Amino acid sequence: MILREDYRHSASRGNAFIDSPAYWIITELFEYSEPANARMVMGTVAEEVAYEAIGLDLSKEQISDRVNKTWDKHYDDDTVDEREWAKEIAVTFTDNLRQFGKVISYQNEKVIKHDRLQKKIKCITDFEFDDVIVDTKATAYLKRLKSGKLDANWYPKQSDIRQQLLYKRIYNKPTMLFYASAKDHEAIDMIDRVSNVDLMQVFQTIEYICTVAKTKEDVVRMFPLTMDNFRWGKGHTAAKEFAIDIWNKAWKN
Repeated sequence: MILREDYRHSASRGNAFIDSPAYWIITELFEYSEPANARMVMGTVAEEVAYEAIGLDLSKEQISDRVNKTWDKHYDDDTVDEREWAKEIAVTFTDNLRQFGKVISYQNEKVIKHDRLQKKIKCITDFEFDDVIVDTKATAYLKRLKSGKLDANWYPKQSDIRQQLLYKRIYNKPTMLFYASAKDHEAIDMIDRVSNVDLMQVFQTIEYICTVAKTKEDVVRMFPLTMDNFRWGKGHTAAKEFAIDIWNKAWKN
């Protein structure tokens, strides 16, 4: 198998493969990576500060101060809107997660072996409580209908549902999603929800492809280079330039 020795299946990698096999190829087989952007840092900081705020019972003003300090550790641009959004989101996370009681674990990593897979599965949960695992999602805004209900075409995202159903299966514990923007929030449970794609089958597909292929370039030649998914960014990005070079080289051989 051409997957690297330390490769671990995960919900994020499985979702990346579903969204864009080409993007999965450059990141997982050719190890392309990009620095975190402000929107990603917003979520990381809001979650991290919320965890501290719950444990230390911090006030809104203290949470805001913590966000500033934590942001500076993760990101060197202090002019973006996301820093201010992170403050409001951290407060929303804190106020709503407190109702679940004591946090048993935060950003807890579990690696398991599955009998149908050669590679292990890695799971990292956000907030685990006695009765539920809550995955927090920071976002710029929540799209709602005129009735006030969340637009079902946008939320919950299928990728998020797939992740939480995987965790529900592995941890044998109820899971839920908590979306928050600076001005809005919504909690969504996984009761009676089903995924449109089974991540376990996706993991098997990845292994099958990487077993049949003799080289990374063989995998490249199995998929067209389509770059219209959101993961590629807008305009001429570094990821697109990297991928074009990989595909051109693979087809020249």
